Amino acid sequence: MKPVKSADQNCVPTEEELEEAPKFGSLEWIHFWSTYEGHLPTPIDISITGSLRYICPELKWYNFDVYPHKVKMTNTGFTVVIGAKWRTERPYLEGGPFLEKHILSQIHFHWGADMMEGSDHTVDKRRHPAEMQVTFFRSEYLTQEEAFKHPDGVVMICYLIKYGVNSDARLSWVLEGFPRIKEPHTNTRIGPYPMSHLLPMFYEDYFLYWGRLDTSKGETFVLRWLVPRTNLFASFEQMMAFRKIWDAWDEPLLRNFRPLQPRRNRHVFFISPHWSQYNSLLPIPRVPEESISILSPEYQTKLWMLPPQNAYMLPQEEKQVEETADKNEELD
Repeated sequence: MKPVKSADQNCVPTEEELEEAPKFGSLEWIHFWSTYEGHLPTPIDISITGSLRYICPELKWYNFDVYPHKVKMTNTGFTVVIGAKWRTERPYLEGGPFLEKHILSQIHFHWGADMMEGSDHTVDKRRHPAEMQVTFFRSEYLTQEEAFKHPDGVVMICYLIKYGVNSDARLSWVLEGFPRIKEPHTNTRIGPYPMSHLLPMFYEDYFLYWGRLDTSKGETFVLRWLVPRTNLFASFEQMMAFRKIWDAWDEPLLRNFRPLQPRRNRHVFFISPHWSQYNSLLPIPRVPEESISILSPEYQTKLWMLPPQNAYMLPQEEKQVEETADKNEELD
């Protein structure tokens, strides 16, 4: 991949560069634009209007139903971060716009002082009360810190959180721990539950664009941003739980969303559109979606690696063997 051009360089490729570009319709063509658009600021407004429809393979979610060993939640003073550890293989993504495996790293949130603000991104020029951002990094780089050093290293999936009359059960088990991390630089354990209990999974119908992430430390990184049309929702009471978190100065953390940036002429890819395209975001689901997570080849060939909570995934014969072993241990 070519080095990303800086903000003061022309973000439009020359005719010669376009002639050398990968073929339109290939995954490489999406990556080609990181060189010219990776330096542009984020977040931006997302809309079906003006987006470029582009077909990609189905996005595949591996191991998101596998229970982690532990889930830790931290108040950093700027946001709430969720990290999890697995005894064996971690959840990851393949397919879609990715040329390689991307491993789940961490989850954090943005919110505002009322129900009219809070999300980083706007959709059809409308802000929502909150946004959950999930970081994935390219497995080749081994760690998130190393992946941030490369323009193709990190992907951020951004779930808009809409207002809902009822509470979203996917958020409930996370918010249960918020009273224990009210003060900055505190942490607590939650769950543990598999990531499928929090992340809405999708295999098509989402937006993708390139842009930079500017950190509070003055660092700048190039990321791919994915905004799915599927979303979470939060009741008024659930959103109040966010606003009770304290910031680094022991004041209520009421606003940690970033200012909206101009889209300029960058590409916003509308990947494999499928559902009704009347609105850019899909409506709040009436019933919980079924998990589309699948076990990785590593787990499929080594089912003994699954934690006890995932015993329901084992074939019947293996369940009986495990139950017999447990009874024998009790007798001993």
